[in-house]
Amino acid sequence: MRRKSKSDYEGSYATSDNSNEFDPMRDGAPKVALWKTWGLRIIFAAMVIVLGSKQLNYLLEGASQWSNWRGLGHSMLFTLAILAIGGVFRPLAFLPVMIYEMAWKIVWLAVVALPPFLAGQEIPGIVNVKASIIGICVLIILVPWKYVWWRYFTQPIEPWRQKKSINNNK
Repeated sequence: MRRKSKSDYEGSYATSDNSNEFDPMRDGAPKVALWKTWGLRIIFAAMVIVLGSKQLNYLLEGASQWSNWRGLGHSMLFTLAILAIGGVFRPLAFLPVMIYEMAWKIVWLAVVALPPFLAGQEIPGIVNVKASIIGICVLIILVPWKYVWWRYFTQPIEPWRQKKSINNNK
């Protein structure tokens, strides 16, 4: 089987010898500015260093004294920091991790932080609200949205099952 060149992926679906192979590269990906990939790398590195060290300290200090929900939160945040290691090296491949980071913070701000703020009460101090808002704004600028749209919405979905192969040796 020969190696496909870039021109093989241009235009419509590239065909292969095996009908059960799935080729997700239909069209060329939109270009992503180098400053955006480096910005994402820096954010991923900050997640690894800041979030990872903070959550690791929490986990080592005394997880046995937490409620189940607090333990769940710290475990998920530590796992997010571990996954961010991949984003330092491959920021476009790990974009779903960054999108998840933005999504959970937006949900937290809207559901947990906003109601007490509107009622004039103290906002729970689990997450720094100002830093979250600034971080979300920075990520909205850094995430290459054209690439996200191309990669996750315009590409054909993976097949649900293999195609039946026709046996020509009757």
